[in-house]
Order: sequence, then C-alpha cells, then structure tokens
Amino acid sequence: MRHELEERLRFETLLTDISAHFINLPANQVDSEIEDAQRRVCQCLDLDLSALWQWSGEIPAILTLTHLYSPPTGPTRPERIDAHEAFPWAFQKLLRKETLAFSTEQLPPDAQRDQETFQYYGIKSSLTLPLFTGGGPLIGILSFNTLSDECIWPVEIVNRLNLVAQIFSNALARKASDRLLRESEARLLLAADSAGAMLWDLETISGHLWTTTQGKEFFGFAPDRPMSFDSFLLAVHPDDREMLKRTVAETMLSEKDANVEYRVVRPDGSIRWVLSRGRPHPESAVRLMGVSIDITERKLIEERILVSEARLAAAIDAAALGFYEMGEDLRISLLDRRIMSDIIGIESSDEPHDEPRVREFWLSHIDPEDLPRIVDLSRQVLVEGVDRFTGEYRFLHPKKGVIWLRQVSHVQERNAAGRATRVVGVMQDITERKQEEVKLRENEATLKNNQRDLQRLAGKLISEQEEELRRLSRELHDDLTQRLAVLAIETGKLEIRSENEVCAVPGVSLQRISRIKEQLISISEDVHRISRQLHPTILHDLGLVQAIESECEALQGRANIEIVFKHEDIGDRIRDEIALCLYRIIQEGLRNIMQHSGVMRCEIILKTVDDRICLTIKDEGRGFDPAEVRSKPGLGLCSMRERAQLVHGDFAIDTRVGQGTVIRVTVRLTQEGA
Repeated sequence: MRHELEERLRFETLLTDISAHFINLPANQVDSEIEDAQRRVCQCLDLDLSALWQWSGEIPAILTLTHLYSPPTGPTRPERIDAHEAFPWAFQKLLRKETLAFSTEQLPPDAQRDQETFQYYGIKSSLTLPLFTGGGPLIGILSFNTLSDECIWPVEIVNRLNLVAQIFSNALARKASDRLLRESEARLLLAADSAGAMLWDLETISGHLWTTTQGKEFFGFAPDRPMSFDSFLLAVHPDDREMLKRTVAETMLSEKDANVEYRVVRPDGSIRWVLSRGRPHPESAVRLMGVSIDITERKLIEERILVSEARLAAAIDAAALGFYEMGEDLRISLLDRRIMSDIIGIESSDEPHDEPRVREFWLSHIDPEDLPRIVDLSRQVLVEGVDRFTGEYRFLHPKKGVIWLRQVSHVQERNAAGRATRVVGVMQDITERKQEEVKLRENEATLKNNQRDLQRLAGKLISEQEEELRRLSRELHDDLTQRLAVLAIETGKLEIRSENEVCAVPGVSLQRISRIKEQLISISEDVHRISRQLHPTILHDLGLVQAIESECEALQGRANIEIVFKHEDIGDRIRDEIALCLYRIIQEGLRNIMQHSGVMRCEIILKTVDDRICLTIKDEGRGFDPAEVRSKPGLGLCSMRERAQLVHGDFAIDTRVGQGTVIRVTVRLTQEGA
C-alpha cells in the first residue's frame, strides 16, 4: 500500500513538474520538452513506447510522426501513416475525441485491421489520446504503449495522461501560432521590402524606436545600433524636425491615422523625401506604429510637373491660346475666359451660357467666304470619323474688326454610331502672324524683283565689260600690234644696212639694234596675247573646243602646269553667249588653280548631256572652306556664278580643306520657252 502511494506521489510530482516546464515555454523549445516528457512518463509508469502524431495538413487522414520515445529495437516506426487505412476503427473514435485504452488481443471483431497494424509494430496494449484545444478540431494523437507485457489502464492514470495530452496540445497550438505569426511577419517584411516600405514602432514614453533592417539602412543606422526617437530626429532635416514632433504628438492625442512628408539627410549628405503613415497601437496608449516609404522620385516628378505646368502656362499666355471642351450632344463643358472675351469677343454682360447660342455666335461671325469650308471641316470631325481638325479663317470680332483665327480640334471619344461625344480644342488669334506673313510675302516679292534687277545689272555690266574688252582687243590688234610690227621691220632693215655699209658700224651698236628688234617682236607677241585674252576671236573663228585647247596650250607654255582637257559630243550649235560664258569660267578657274591650289595638274571636262552642256573643272589641291569664302567673297567666284546665271545656268562648287576643288556648270543649250 505504501509503495503504491509512493508511486502515485512520484507520478503526481512528475506531472506537476511537466506542467511547470510548459508554462511560458518558448516555441523553439516545445519539441524537445515534449519528447523529454514522453521519456519521463514512460520511465515513471514503466511503459515502452510513446508516439505523438500530428495531422499532415496536406492530405486528409495522413498523420506525421513528430515526437517519439521508443526503444532502439523493434520495427521501424513510419514517419507518415494513413490513419484511415492503418487503424480505421480507432481513427473514427479519435475523430469523435474519444480516449482509447485497450489490449491488442482483446480488440472487437470490427477492429481487425487495427489489430493487424498494432501486432505488426509489436504493441501489446495502448492508451491513445486525442489532441485538441478547447472545442477546436483534432490536431493529432498521443499514444502510450507497452511492447512486452499487457497493461491495465486505471482511470486515475488515464485522467492524468489526458492532462498531459492537453498540456502537449496547448504547447503545440502555441508553437503553431508562433510559427504562423513569424511566417506572417516574414511575409509582411518581404512585402514591405519589395514595396520599398519601412515598418516602424515607436514607444512614445521611453522614445524607443524599432524599424526594419531596410529602415535602419535608409536612415543611416547600423544594423546592431539601437534607435530612439531623438537619434532618429537627428537624421531628419532641421527645418522639418519640429513639424514631425508636432505631428507625432497630435496623432497620439487624436487617436487617428496621420500622414506626414518630411526630408531626411543621408550620411552622404544627399536629401531624400519620406512619407510616413502612422496610427496609435490598438492595445497600447503610448505606442505608435506605421510605415515609411521613400518618395524622393515622386517629389522630383512633382517638381518637374510643376515646372512644366508653369512653362506651359507661360507658353499658353505668350501664345494667347484659349481652350474648350465639348461633351455629349456637343454641349460645351469647358470654355475659358480667353476664348469668350478676347478671341471671339463675347462680353460678360451678354455672355451666352448654352452651347447653341455660343455656336450660333461663332458661326455668325465667321467670314462668309470661309464659313462653308469651316462648316464642312466641323462636319467631318463630328460625323464622318475625322479625328483632327485644323483650320485658319477670318472672323468678324465685335471690337477688333476682321481678325484671323486658328482652331485645332481633336476627338477624344465617339459613340457606337461614330459621332463625336468628347472633343477638346484650342483657339488662337493669329492676326499679327497673318499680317507679318503678308509683309514677308511683299518683302520676298521685292527681294526677288531686286535680285532680278541686280542680275540684269550684273549681266549688263558683264556685257558692257565684254564689249569694252572687245574694243580694246581690236585697238590693240589693229593699231598697236601693227605699229610694233612696223617698228620691228624698220629695225631689221637698219640692222641689215648697218652690216652692209662701207663704214662699218661698231659691233656694240649692232648688238643693241638686234636686241631692240627682238624686244619689239616680244612686245608685239605679248600685245597679241593680251588682245586674245581680252576678246578671244578664236571663239568666233574656230569654236569653243579649239578656243579652250588654244588657251590650255598657251597657259602650259607660260607656266609649269599640266592641263588635261576632255570633251565629248560638243557640236556647233552652242550660242555665242554660252560659249563665251564657259570660256571665261575656264579662264578664271585655271587662274585660281595656279594661284591657290598648290598643284601643277588639273582636269577640264566638257560634254553634252541631252539638251545641256556640262562643264567640270577639278583639281586635287589644298581646297578651301566654303563658309570662309562666303564670308570673304572674291570677285573670281562671284564672276563665275554671275556669268552662269546670265545664261540661266547652274553653278556649283564642291570643296573641302585638303581635298581639292570641283567646279560644275550646267547650261541648257536651247532657250527656255523656245
């Protein structure tokens, strides 16, 4: 009797100790404490095996072995088991939260499958307890078993082990809740990190501030450095600190959510904008919790939008634009004051507010000549599916008289029938622009007339110059050249007489007479060459090709330069003015090559293409900058261009520094209009 009392006292002490261990037990120690309690209970009651199974949660009736006290010998215990298949009789009773105490050999006939399973695992007797909390569903099964001897399960032991099962159930439920809470927190932190949000919790009395790792990094705190509200304020921009402290105090007093935007100064000196949303903690009057996000990019975009809107407003004012919008049935939903008063001239005293009157006023003041065109454009936009309308027309302003308006409309929406249901547009008074366009056209016409007059004058000057050169050439050829020839002949006679006379002339005098004769012949040739350059009579006598060949031969004879002249399909139908033009351009081009190109070879190509004659003069010399030449024009290029224009030809020059020069002239052989 005394032994039984001691055993009961030892068991009760064990239960008390187990209960004490599970009070406020951390979740990470639940599993080890359950298995230790299983061991101690089995050793105290002389039992062989204790197994705790929990629902898998994936497949119904599947149990997972999570806690086990077992001897090292015997069949291996499965990690998972289908309760409905392995022990269906016991499973149905356990679902009804019944406690089962039985001997394997004494199970009823309808528990045959259960008996086979227990016998396979060597179980002689078993106490199987359902695990649940309160009135909740079954969360698992706890069993205590013997493997060698039969065991009688007294009611007192069953009741005490039911208490153990309840302790285990509560501990497992706390562990599951803790796991769910941690998973929820992990998901929340992941979502917050993914969204760039920083969670925080402020205890206003102590000033202790908690925030996520991302928050600490953003505000410039090391991961292991504790934070307080005061240390956090040091990271806030000085101009925003008082406002932030005031917002926190007002939020705690109002017990309502609050939003606040402020700046923080990062450790690198950069400034970031933060939006914080906080609310009082539902279970504490001194705690404030919330979330903060970096809104710097949004602030920069807002700033750019404000600047853009200001620029747009300034541009609208500078351009004097007026906006309007029409909705369903083309009723005016927006019409700014500029359109009403400035553009179409509706006074505020007689301002019509309904669309028909505004439209009637607008149409009635459009110039009658422009009205049909504007009405047709409007119909195309409203009915025929045209999405954009741009029109310029005259408008009879009540005060300004006739003005010019520019109107742009764009369809935003249409109904199923294709009619416009939302149209936005803009109007602008373009009278000044139209007046400037008229002045510009007048100035352009005047400029063209002046250019024609200048061209005619240049042509006349060139013609007068050629006529003067022709006269000088004729005088040089007919007068001066003849006189020089006579002098040269007389000098030659004098030289012959001096040699034949009896009284011989000294040899020195004869040499002087001979040199004078030679100089007279040379001067005569130079005068003849100058006469030919002043007016190439060879053009009339032999034609353009032979005149160019003669000029090239003469130039090569005077200077060390190679001139390659190629011609193709040059007929006799070239008019005198065209031939003279091309000849003079070649002369000027060759003169420029010799003076500026730095090369001693050039090429001239003359050919006929259809009804045009084409001239090309090119060299591979040092070239020049066309812009510089345009700013400092010489008479040579201008003269060539004017000569080409005089015969209605095209003149072009292609050159770059260090890449040579190409001059191209194209002239129509047949007269325009002929």
